[in-house]
Amino acid sequence: MMRRRLSQVVVLLAVFTLAGCGFYLRGSGGGNSDSLSGLTLSVVSAEPSSELTAAVLRQLRLAGAEVVDLGEAELRLKLAPEVFQRRNISLTAQARAAEVELTIATRFDLLRADEPLVTAADATVVRQMLNDPENVVGKVEELRLLRAEMRQDLAGQIVRRTAYSLAN
Repeated sequence: MMRRRLSQVVVLLAVFTLAGCGFYLRGSGGGNSDSLSGLTLSVVSAEPSSELTAAVLRQLRLAGAEVVDLGEAELRLKLAPEVFQRRNISLTAQARAAEVELTIATRFDLLRADEPLVTAADATVVRQMLNDPENVVGKVEELRLLRAEMRQDLAGQIVRRTAYSLAN
């Protein structure tokens, strides 16, 4: 009975410690989830129908921004095309890629009435992936999922940097 009570106290102490230090799960709305609330913003993208543009629009709405047409917006976010690179990190004994590094990057500008707030800022996400030459179908699917996750992270990075630049 005493051991059970002690374990409950330890678990509660751990939960309160994590909550007290500001920890929250990514995407759970902790931190500054409404950091852009009340702002009207338009997104001008070099690739308006790209998955990155859709991810940025989704993240902006989650942050509380109202995405409107160019003429109605007080802020304008300009997105350059996404750049994806794949680089071999290590090789197998047969000189095949055993591990690859994936990089996705873009450049963005934030303007308020043609006054630059953020100019030519680079946003980059890097991941490593094990490369199994025996499982081609699984590798393609894993790469597709990883790229989608990287785009979400990149969009979140752009929105966080936008919110930070407006707060300071």
